[in-house]
Amino acid sequence: MSGAFCDLFGVTESWNPEKVLIGQESIYTLEFQIGEVNDPEIPAKGVHPDPKAPDLPWMEILSIKHEEQKIEVRVIYYESGIQTLPLDWKNSSGVLVRSSKSIVVESSLKDSDKTPEDIQPPLEFSGPYGWKLTAMIAGVLSLLLGGAYVYYLYKTKYRNPVDAIVQLDPLIERIQLYENRLENLLSAAPIRSREFYRALSGYIREAMSKKIGAPTSHLTEAELFDRLYNSFPVSQQDAERWEELLRVSQYASKESEIPKEAAEMALDYWKELLKR
Repeated sequence: MSGAFCDLFGVTESWNPEKVLIGQESIYTLEFQIGEVNDPEIPAKGVHPDPKAPDLPWMEILSIKHEEQKIEVRVIYYESGIQTLPLDWKNSSGVLVRSSKSIVVESSLKDSDKTPEDIQPPLEFSGPYGWKLTAMIAGVLSLLLGGAYVYYLYKTKYRNPVDAIVQLDPLIERIQLYENRLENLLSAAPIRSREFYRALSGYIREAMSKKIGAPTSHLTEAELFDRLYNSFPVSQQDAERWEELLRVSQYASKESEIPKEAAEMALDYWKELLKR
């Protein structure tokens, strides 16, 4: 039974706001008379994969409030278009009803975004604070990597001169750092989606740099994924959706979680793609 006639049976659905950008929170509300909504099947809290592309997230349920005559769900969508919440219930006659109230989700990618201010190296966030934070992290990471590399050369030169011929590639080392970080996150419980996608973003940039033999840290997100689309066997739609996802992941709350299966599929997807 469609929700289009729900108002006739004392059931009202609404979204607030009714139009959002990808990554922007909206609240779905279902209000009803007692007995008109029975056995509701509400999507579980957390990230839900896209049924058509399981390696990509579709939406995230932030919280659920279930009262006697009202259900309230805080939702973030990661795919543009007209969306509905997969929520079912049985009415007073025992007929199965599915939510039909839609929300418009618009892409966060615009031509105005493709400016020098949009340059986002690995782990970068937008805004003045993001630039300062990124600079601090990059500085500390550079010092640590530089110190480790000098120490490595010193040890190989003076303790084992023969092995000094083989030098550690800093790019490979950075890729390994991101891989280790991602593996550590996968073994954690729960997996925080913001931390995971930040680490995944860094891994993608470094692995792409190695594969195409050119740096990518200076590229905007749009330029990075244009290069990805032109250099790897990935559809334009998937490239655009991943670009949007990695862009909006910065807005996820610290408590936001991603199921382990979805995280593993995402990492496996990128490892396989960037090997080709």
